[in-house]
This record gives sequence, structure tokens and C-alpha cells, in this order.
Amino acid sequence: IDGQLKGLIGVFQDITERKKMEEELKKLAHFDALSGCCNRGYGMGLLEQQIKLAHRKKYPLLLIYIDIDKFKYINDAFGHKEGDMVLKKVAKLFKSTLREIDIICRIGGDEFLLIFPDSSLDDAPLIKGRLSKNLEKLNQKLNLPYKIDFSIGLSYYNPITPLSIEELIRIADENMYE
Repeated sequence: IDGQLKGLIGVFQDITERKKMEEELKKLAHFDALSGCCNRGYGMGLLEQQIKLAHRKKYPLLLIYIDIDKFKYINDAFGHKEGDMVLKKVAKLFKSTLREIDIICRIGGDEFLLIFPDSSLDDAPLIKGRLSKNLEKLNQKLNLPYKIDFSIGLSYYNPITPLSIEELIRIADENMYE
């Protein structure tokens, strides 16, 4: 008033709930709600980034394509709730077995893609061994009327002879069926 500050008026709005909702929507857009793994779209984007990085830094990249064996039987014989439990347990197994920098992506249904930055085919036996050992422990712990098992296929990105994402996934998928 008359060129002088006589007081202040402030308006505050609590946006905590809106921020929580935005974070939840972001999470739903990137992660599979059931398994907590990256969803297909987000996982493919991360794979593309990892391949560009591997190419630029000249390091290898290992891909493992995994399909849960007899998953349809589990769903049909024991119900979809049981199938969901299997997916959650397998995802938890991957998370507890792999490194923090490794990427776990649920491609769809009972298929997962594991991405191992700065890893080559030489690392595959160690990774497969750890997965098998932990899967055996999981089956013993759960003591179910069936055994959880999965088929594994590998492919490998070599920056000297680069392949496309589609080729890498196709090779891993074909190797899984062998």
C-alpha cells in the first residue's frame, strides 16, 4: 500500500496424492504388474540402449530367453492363481540370482528375457548354473505337486559383428527350443 509492503498472502496446495498417482502410473507404464519385472515395451527400450552402449564401448552383451516349462498345465490343472504364483516366484528367483545391472523383462505369458550387460558366452555356464541351483532350492522349499522348470536359450551381441535386436531375440528363442 502506497508503495510499501504491508503483508503477504500465500496459497498452498498439497500435491502429495497427485505425485503418488503420477509415480504409480509411471510404474505401471514400465513394469509388469504381476511379476514386477520390466514389461515388454520398456524392456525392449532398455535392450536397445544397452546394445548402443555395448557397440560404443565395444563390450559384449548376453541375452537369455526363458520359457517356463508346462506352464499351461499348471494353469489348467491348478488354476490361474497358481500360475500367477509361479510367475511371481520365478521373477523373484531371477531378481535374487542376477546382478543389479542385469535387466529382467517379462515378454509375455510365461516368457522372460534376461539382459546381461558386459557379459559374453563365457559367462553363460556360470549364470545357468546359478539359476539351476536356485531353482532347485525353490522347488525344494515350495514342495509343490509339480516341479517348476524352464527352458533357456542364449544369444550374444558381439560389437565386432553386430546383430539387430530382432535377430538376437530370434536366435535366443530358437536356441531355447533346442
